[in-house]
Amino acid sequence: MPVMESAEIAKKLKSDGAERLYCFYGQDTGALESFVKSLAAKLCPKQDRTMNFHRFDGKEPDIPAIADACEMLPMFAQRVLVLIDDLNIDKVPAQDTADLKKILENLPDTTTVIISSPGADLYKNKRSLSDKNKRFVDFCAKLGVCCEFGFKKVFELGKSIAAAFEKQGCSITKFDAEYLAERCLCDTSSIRQEITKLTSYAPGRQITRQDIDALCVRRVESDGFALAINILKGNASMVFNRIRELADQNLEAFEIVGAIAFSLNDLYRARLALSSGRSRERCTEDFKYPKNREFAVKNAFNECQNISVGRIRQTLNIFCDTDFRLKTHSSGRQSDLLTLEEAAAKAMTLRS
Repeated sequence: MPVMESAEIAKKLKSDGAERLYCFYGQDTGALESFVKSLAAKLCPKQDRTMNFHRFDGKEPDIPAIADACEMLPMFAQRVLVLIDDLNIDKVPAQDTADLKKILENLPDTTTVIISSPGADLYKNKRSLSDKNKRFVDFCAKLGVCCEFGFKKVFELGKSIAAAFEKQGCSITKFDAEYLAERCLCDTSSIRQEITKLTSYAPGRQITRQDIDALCVRRVESDGFALAINILKGNASMVFNRIRELADQNLEAFEIVGAIAFSLNDLYRARLALSSGRSRERCTEDFKYPKNREFAVKNAFNECQNISVGRIRQTLNIFCDTDFRLKTHSSGRQSDLLTLEEAAAKAMTLRS
């Protein structure tokens, strides 16, 4: 059976009943964990759980215990439900993997196994699973249903964010909902936490961008773009104040440098695409941007038009050199922070 969308799985469950095997994986841990929790509740209601629900830690899977649980007959219920959490086949010994596959190939009709594999460490790059995990997912797809929980696009999350606020008696504009999604890097778990915080802070009223800036946790990844743009535009006050704020949050200099260089790379790609007459969509496709980072291409296209290719390239070179220096010749936290500030100052004195 091919990999399916979560909505399709829910629909199929209503029409055809439960499968014997479900395999869920992906980088959007919040969405994945929420779906697994909901599915488990449907397949094994609270009143049936004492004797019929078995949960195992996938980080150190107890294969014999999993085998025993799968062979049990349901007690006063329709099925036995076995949940294997946080499974990463890359970290499971070969013999245990082979034994687990045998168990899954011979599941009784009265047993359902849910495999939950959240997180980025399953992937060898931004889009592709590691070879072992890919083979395991393909194996599970032949026996049951698989679903990948990848990050959604900003506009998709903007709609769900607005609906979530409305459900709580608040409101938010389309643009501010998408801004919140960007700030959380499209991570459902982070978005859910921020919605809870914002609705408690501003019950019954419209959530503003000022509310988001004041309350929501600032992540170095989302600040990287703002720092990169302001460095290129020579806005020293913003750059040095923000670097100090991030340092006060116990972020290391190399983390901040990495975030800046990452965003400079986005800007460099966008500027080259513009110079060669390529569209934003073509740039996104050429560089294989994942859904949760397509907004970075949009922002880069909007901001880089009046900045020369040469200035971006020189600035990127400065921060790449600084990154290498910090990772190979670190001299302590305060000294590393000074190295970062010197790089920012050097970049802001460049001539276009």
